[in-house]
Order: sequence, then C-alpha cells, then structure tokens
Amino acid sequence: MSDNNQQKQSSLNQFLLNPNIEEYIFISLIVASFLGELIMNASLLIAFIYWILITPFFFTASILSEKAKTLRTGRETAHLIRYELFYWGSAFAAVLLIFLLWSAGRIGPSEASIVIHIILAHTMFLTGIILGLRFYLIGILLFITAGLNITSQFSANFSLDIVVIALITFAGLKIKTQFILPILKRESDFTKDQQDFSGEERRKT
Repeated sequence: MSDNNQQKQSSLNQFLLNPNIEEYIFISLIVASFLGELIMNASLLIAFIYWILITPFFFTASILSEKAKTLRTGRETAHLIRYELFYWGSAFAAVLLIFLLWSAGRIGPSEASIVIHIILAHTMFLTGIILGLRFYLIGILLFITAGLNITSQFSANFSLDIVVIALITFAGLKIKTQFILPILKRESDFTKDQQDFSGEERRKT
C-alpha cells in the first residue's frame, strides 16, 4: 500500500513538473468559468447545480497550482492547506446555505445561481493573496461576469462575456513578468533560481 501511494505521488509530481502546468490550470479555471456562464444563460436550475459542484474543483485547482510552484521553485507556502480549507470550506458552507434557501422556496434558481457565482468570485479573489496574480484574475473575471448577468440582456451579456474572458485569458498568459501593482506579485511565482530560499513564502514589496 505504501509503495502504491508513493508511485501515485511520484506520478502526480511528474505531472505537476510539466513546464506549462500553470497555464493549463489557469486555462482550466477559465473554461470552468465560461461553462458556468453558458449554462447560466441556458438553464438557471442546471447552473445552480453546476456552481455547487464546481466549488471543489476550484479548491483542487488551487492546491495543485501551489504544489506545482513548490516543486518548481523549492519554496513552500506555510500552512497552505489550512488557509485553503478556511477559504473554500467557508465558501462551500455558504453555498450549502444558499442551497437550503432555494430548497425552502425562499429564493429561485436565478437568484441562487448569481449569489453562488458572487461567493466563488470573492473566494477566488481572496485566494490570490496566497496563490498569486492569476487567481486574482479569475476572481475579477467571476465578479465581472456576475455583474453582467445581473445588468445585461442575454445577447449583450454573452458578447461581453466573450470579450472579458478573452482579455483576462490574455492577461493571465502574458503578464508573467509585468505587474502594475507589486503587491499582486509573489516573488516565488515565476522564479526558478533556488538560491536564498527561506522555506516560507515572502512577498515582494
């Protein structure tokens, strides 16, 4: 059993050492967000269920992203799992409460979907404090698309969603070495030199 676990861990590490793994995770989060928008415009009830089910996916992506950075740079964020459980555990609890409101008939699937959408946007944005710029961008994307769903008609909303998603995707893939605000950059995110590693995450100020 121990050898089997070690083999699985080795396989996971090999997968996470792929030089493009950060981009793959970022794109998967973009796709998951975009699918949520498509489903929301097609069926509010299905969208409600989708946003509930996608919450563990966002949590897993967060953990894998940081694990990949740790393997690549040699730096480890102290207490990462605890922080992520606080963020995503509280988000999932909020999502379950929204589900109870819906099941009790206090709100409809439309309102429930939007509220869950906003909760996930807020959680993803906060996750950026630990995991870096791309998670800020995913949070911003979810905030913007939630706002568009509230304020726009379907035809205009879908077109604007496409524009926003394209801009966020471009920024996430191209902004690796250029940052408007230093606080949004963690110095270990894109560093491959393993000299002077302290073993704990530090911010560049």
